[in-house]
Amino acid sequence: MTTDSSAPRLVSLGEVMIELSAQAPLADAAVIERSYSGDALNVAVAVHRLGVPSAIVTRLGEDPFGDYLLGQFRGLGVDLRYVERGGGPTGLYVVEQGGQGAYSIWYYRRHSAASIMSPADMEQIDLDGVEMVHLNGIAQAISASSRQATRRLAERGRAAGALVAFDLNFRPQIWDGPAAAEAADEVLPLVNVALCGFDEGQAVFGTADPESTAARLLDQGPRVAAVSMAEAGAYVAWADGEIRLPTVARTVEGAQGGGDAFAGGLAVGELLGQSPATSARLATVVAGLKVERVGPLVSLPYRAEVQARAAELGWDDVVAVLDSIGSTPPASQGGDS
Repeated sequence: MTTDSSAPRLVSLGEVMIELSAQAPLADAAVIERSYSGDALNVAVAVHRLGVPSAIVTRLGEDPFGDYLLGQFRGLGVDLRYVERGGGPTGLYVVEQGGQGAYSIWYYRRHSAASIMSPADMEQIDLDGVEMVHLNGIAQAISASSRQATRRLAERGRAAGALVAFDLNFRPQIWDGPAAAEAADEVLPLVNVALCGFDEGQAVFGTADPESTAARLLDQGPRVAAVSMAEAGAYVAWADGEIRLPTVARTVEGAQGGGDAFAGGLAVGELLGQSPATSARLATVVAGLKVERVGPLVSLPYRAEVQARAAELGWDDVVAVLDSIGSTPPASQGGDS
């Protein structure tokens, strides 16, 4: 299945889940809203909205939730040719929204359809024309076969000449720090661009600051390491340089998905051959705009918004990068609902 005749320049692997969200404590909530999200989809949509064709690689259940997700996906503009069905139920998670963008999450994904993704499935991905493969630690965590699939797609991406990006995306609800570190080290030697949150680095690698977290990632082979720090901004390092950027968010209404927005912006910069500093500034603007609004998907900004904010900041390099892409994708009706 595909929604776009353009071949994807980026493919993003991972699970997409139903989100059930309450604006009050779950024990007292009278209304729970249904939507959906997933780190891999968030990245793919962020990339698409910046004007770069992207595809999601995932598996949904043959169930009503899977039907709902597939219908929603069709409004996002992301290529769906690698969305498979069956093998287990569609995963879901429950969010309890707090004040000032805070939230708590509970996951229900054991034996989900996405957890049966395997290395054999990755052999079916056509990497001709793909310039970046985007991977994450959640796909490693949900099952042994999905972990193997993650490594296999990294191997195939490198062999095909594509960049490989990996976001640690540590979730303590799924596994512990040492297990996540072991899995990350399986793929990091194949990775060009590595990302993690500062708190994730502390939990998984035992690092004490952004600099040591980035160094830990770079030591395994990536040429660029990015450490996001929520309201404290981001730190990005490479072999002969580093940059620390403050957040550009004017307010924080929805922190959920901010890291994925940053990852999407960084991916576009790197895919387009920009310097790590320019890629970091682009990522910072995308993330800053995203967290000003609630919802991990609907709040992802379009290219024109990113250009406008970058121009206000005097980041002409970011404006120029986005100018170089081509026509802006149309705003869709898809997203959180």
